[in-house]
Amino acid sequence: MKRALLIRHSSSETLAKNYLSVLEDQGFDIDSLNLFESAPKYNRFSAPNLHDIDMIIVLGGPLSVNDDYPALHKEQEYITDALSINKPIFGVCLGAQLLAKVLGATVEPTGGYQFGLRKIFITSKGASDSVFSKITIPLVPMLHGDCFSHPPESELLSEGIILLRNGCYKRINTAFRYRKSYGFQFEPQLTLEELLIWNRNLFNDYKLMGNDFDPEIESARNTREFAVFAIHHENQMRELLLAFLENANLINIE
Repeated sequence: MKRALLIRHSSSETLAKNYLSVLEDQGFDIDSLNLFESAPKYNRFSAPNLHDIDMIIVLGGPLSVNDDYPALHKEQEYITDALSINKPIFGVCLGAQLLAKVLGATVEPTGGYQFGLRKIFITSKGASDSVFSKITIPLVPMLHGDCFSHPPESELLSEGIILLRNGCYKRINTAFRYRKSYGFQFEPQLTLEELLIWNRNLFNDYKLMGNDFDPEIESARNTREFAVFAIHHENQMRELLLAFLENANLINIE
């Protein structure tokens, strides 16, 4: 039996059925390490030995990689050690930012906030990548306010555009690959069921988009648009996860 470590930073963020079913069908046991509530403020990062796991999935959350919490420092050390032995990491949102930071990138606020479906611009590297090329419709759900610079020695797979609170637009990096590891500044694991939970638990995040946006209108729009797109999103992101596992030599798809 293969073993995956799932690191969570918010009780609202899960793998949901789409990704859980892929991992279970491919013979993975999943261990969860929860760093939400008070855990990051204290020295509570207690992860398994890296030699006892096959891959790491790092999800998002409301924390910043620049927060001075002992558990976050330990998490970054753990990710660094994992990279040193080429352990595959699947980093999502905050997970991607943590991965980018330990690789030498900077992570900083964008000056705006995104909560909803956004178009990404796939680079030539992304289009030819065996994993990222599974994204055939470049529309993805996002929930973030920070962005990362291009990590040294990594391949930039996609970029995006964010509307800032001052009315200007900014180009940001949205995905990269480093060896067997990937960072996604969007939510490949998201399902419609999970989005409905986010709309309830994270409703105040819509207010971070700025005064020109009405949270009730944005929440309704996000639900309506994602309800139509969800089946396409889940299908292509399921293929992406399978390709990630195959690229990491964790499964063999014939």
